[in-house]
Amino acid sequence: MVIILFLLIVAAGAILIIFPAPREKTLEYLKGASDRLLLWILWKTSGFGRELTRDGQKEQGLWREQRLRNLAGLAIRSKQRFGEEQK
Repeated sequence: MVIILFLLIVAAGAILIIFPAPREKTLEYLKGASDRLLLWILWKTSGFGRELTRDGQKEQGLWREQRLRNLAGLAIRSKQRFGEEQK
């Protein structure tokens, strides 16, 4: 069983070395996965938000919603501005 697993890993490595397209996609996927893992570890170990009271948590939620609304508005204005220029 271990030999089969080892041979599969070697074969996958050989394919990634020989063909550039799968290599690039695989490397991008691995980079994205490692970034998500690192952010998750930092978020879990940081203790961010543990010192907040219930009122503080509500206020942070309201600020988060406000930021998302602002970003949505910016996206709409950007589409209107650049959409008209492209026509």
